[in-house]
Amino acid sequence: MHSQQVVRVSALTRRDPPALGAVTIRSRLESNDAGVVYAGEYGDQPVVVVLLGEGAEADSYGRKRFHDALNKLIERDPDQVVQFDDDVDIAPWVALRADNWDQGLAAGTALLAPVTLSHVEQLGTATGPDFRPHWFRRNGTGRWRLWPLPWPRSLTQSGWWTFVAAFALIVAIAALALWIAIKIFENSPAPQQGPGPAPGPNPPPQPSTSGPTTTTPGPRPGPTGPPATGQPIPPIV
Repeated sequence: MHSQQVVRVSALTRRDPPALGAVTIRSRLESNDAGVVYAGEYGDQPVVVVLLGEGAEADSYGRKRFHDALNKLIERDPDQVVQFDDDVDIAPWVALRADNWDQGLAAGTALLAPVTLSHVEQLGTATGPDFRPHWFRRNGTGRWRLWPLPWPRSLTQSGWWTFVAAFALIVAIAALALWIAIKIFENSPAPQQGPGPAPGPNPPPQPSTSGPTTTTPGPRPGPTGPPATGQPIPPIV
């Protein structure tokens, strides 16, 4: 009778994603130079999530080997792949159906094996140092994206109290800001008028009381010259 291997799980770290796509991440199953295998849930279905590591996702050859292994898995058993994302801006990841954690972990590590070429059989006797990729020290979690932020599927009693307290705090801050604004406008002094006469309507024009002016004609000036004597002047011959 075949006995299943005991799978050890570990808690998530601060660099691990809480969710990828529609998959909720619950715990870690295994990590190596190529990436991390997580235990998660897709709705009510248990899944394992394979995410490339920080060094592997920056290596174009490592990404290609991961894609080739994923394509072979899709051709062989398309129903096993639940969801995946291979955007160039993030580390590629895939969620696989897991009937049990032993089988899911084996499928996840099989996808990561080609990234580090650990699936290649050794020829001859091993002598000398072991082979590891040049980015093996960058074994942190690869880049991931979580948007839009997921709403929690279920809230415990403490979660509900946290939600109510946060909502009450927001309402209290908004009410306090409104009250301060009202008090500032109430206590502000009224605008004062400047010096000078108060502006008013222009007075209507007054009619003139003086009568019409008349002019008396005077003597007209005559032509200048010697005065006339009354005798005619003889013609010049």
